[in-house]
Amino acid sequence: MADVIIQIWPVPANHRSGFSPDKRPRLRKKVRLSDLINGGALVPGMSLFPRRKKFSDRVATLLPDGQVEVDGVAFASPSDAASAIAGHQTNGWAFFLTDQASRRSLRTVRRDYVNAMAVDAEDDEPDDDGEEDEG
Repeated sequence: MADVIIQIWPVPANHRSGFSPDKRPRLRKKVRLSDLINGGALVPGMSLFPRRKKFSDRVATLLPDGQVEVDGVAFASPSDAASAIAGHQTNGWAFFLTDQASRRSLRTVRRDYVNAMAVDAEDDEPDDDGEEDEG
């Protein structure tokens, strides 16, 4: 059946597909605020500051379960909280700063955490130097 479809609708000349049967899809885990709290990258109760000065009076608080509280309302994600503050759909990972002096964003904290959790292939190999552990 696929052959018939290809005859009816041929692939345009010079078309390149990103699909390769040899290429495995990269599995990605969504990192949430609760993961960053559990990993020690963020601390419950800390303040999250809007990046833009016009929202500087709307400081949020990180709750122990990873929700973000703004004006007494708990939001499930930083983007939901940022959108409530900004009044339109907003990426909360970029919107909130964890430190005003360094202007470190939640996005940067998450990126650094993910990079720190990455394991090199060499680190996955067991130590095999021919010596037995003495115990």
